[in-house]
Amino acid sequence: MRFRSMMSDVDRAEEQRQIADVVDRLVEQFPYVPDHVITETVDAAYRRFDQARIREFVPLFVERSCRVQFVEHPAVEISA
Repeated sequence: MRFRSMMSDVDRAEEQRQIADVVDRLVEQFPYVPDHVITETVDAAYRRFDQARIREFVPLFVERSCRVQFVEHPAVEISA
């Protein structure tokens, strides 16, 4: 997490805002996937980029990765 800690507070806040926007877009695009599954999937994808030195495109890569996952393996919560 060394590289993320080199980010300014403003950069970190902006990246967090962009990740929140990713979650919002995915929730809208995949209404059949439970919100908590989307949030967990985005968090896991985001953590994979913890050591990335160039952060500019991390939210884009996270969104693309999650979108592919939901298209290929849709998660549907079945209620009893």
